[in-house]
Amino acid sequence: MLNKKILLTAAALVLSGLAGSASAAPWDHRYDRFDHRPGPVARHEFHRPTVERVRIYDTLRFRHYRGIGDPYFVRGHYVVRTVNPFGRTVFVEVNPYTGAFIGEFRI
Repeated sequence: MLNKKILLTAAALVLSGLAGSASAAPWDHRYDRFDHRPGPVARHEFHRPTVERVRIYDTLRFRHYRGIGDPYFVRGHYVVRTVNPFGRTVFVEVNPYTGAFIGEFRI
């Protein structure tokens, strides 16, 4: 009797596991649907101009930061080594396309 219950429970677990993986299939697996994401060629042809160094230093000066080093591009944004209004050395993140202040983090 106990052996039949164990076998029935194991079979139920296997069937529920198969049903769970089938529901994880993507909904757009058909080939007649159009993918709106740009392809590898179109993705690299688009070029957004970045702001000049003067604009970055103007943004820092507006927020009372003094730039110590040159801005460099890291993972999609500019990072500049600065001194904040309290005299601490911090890194400041700046949007490379608009020149907007993103935030600061301490060294």
